Amino acid sequence: MRLASMNYVQFEGTPREWRIDGVLLGPINLLVGSNASGKSRTLNVISGLSKLFAGDTKVSLLSGDYDVTFADGDKQLRYRLKIADSKVTKESFEAGSTTYLERGEGGVGRIWAQKENKFIDFQVPDNELAAVSRRDSIQHPYFESLNQWGESLFHYYFGSQLGKDHFAIVDPSRKREINPRDPNQVIGIFRQGLKDYGDQFKESIKTDMCEVNYLIDDVGVGEPISVVIHEPQGVVALFVKETGLGDITDQVDMSQGMFRVLSIVIQLNYSQQSKKPSCILVDDIGEGLDFERSCALIKLLMRKAEQAGVQLIMSTNDRFVMNTVPLEVWTVLRRVGTKIRVRNYANSKERFDQFKFTGMNNFDFYAFNFLDESKNG
Repeated sequence: MRLASMNYVQFEGTPREWRIDGVLLGPINLLVGSNASGKSRTLNVISGLSKLFAGDTKVSLLSGDYDVTFADGDKQLRYRLKIADSKVTKESFEAGSTTYLERGEGGVGRIWAQKENKFIDFQVPDNELAAVSRRDSIQHPYFESLNQWGESLFHYYFGSQLGKDHFAIVDPSRKREINPRDPNQVIGIFRQGLKDYGDQFKESIKTDMCEVNYLIDDVGVGEPISVVIHEPQGVVALFVKETGLGDITDQVDMSQGMFRVLSIVIQLNYSQQSKKPSCILVDDIGEGLDFERSCALIKLLMRKAEQAGVQLIMSTNDRFVMNTVPLEVWTVLRRVGTKIRVRNYANSKERFDQFKFTGMNNFDFYAFNFLDESKNG
């Protein structure tokens, strides 16, 4: 199942209003726009909905109005959610032409009971989603796809540390569950991947790193060698053995760019081998990488997503990235006051097609504002 479209507004009708309408998404997507155009915020809105569906968090938004559709095989699912003052005031769910859930203020609503073959009345707390609190694979199996989408969405901020500033403490007497959707737990995710999948997991990481032109002979965890830790017992960090170097390089000494690639490669390989992700969000993809590695990483992510049938949504304002990703999967965001204007191949096909005959590169499409209809094609 993949997210097909989204409309979203916060604080509607007030000076704080923020709105984005008409986001249309395919299997591979690149959000393009200038700083403060809404790229990161759009990804955060998608990620926030996934956390609600997964049950990771209760409703905490002061205001938020979602209207989203999902493509689930040959079915279209529509989910609407309205939040005001951190309370759900409206929630509905439809599959095709059939409505399965309607819920209003005070948590009161009606829901289709599959086993009983009828609608039943219900009430849930006003800070919870009925699609989560009423999850029941027997009576309400139609919610499962929403819940599973939320549980298998992974969100990465490529411009962040991605766990570089986190070590791990190995204590055999204590068992701690890892959260594969938390990038800061990359060391724990790597160790779990080795435990579950052995050499196959390690070899896939080495292969992917080499594809991004980081040639390594080994990857593992061990006591950090680049810093002095006064009580080092049990403290471990990631390391790589770079081809042609005599000693290992631990995560402290790795360049930020190299560690970002290593971290995301580890986490993507683990998520794909352990639990197939439904959607991968990558904010500021390619940040801090040179041209060749940025392009190679984009191609790697797109290929892995296509092979696994995973929806990939990336964001950038980097010209290297723009020149690597086909225009057909671009979504161009332009902020006009409090509203984000969305343009893509689906709603501006003529302008996209006209640009192909100019002979310019993809970045020029963005830099010269080719979508401005006041300009002659």
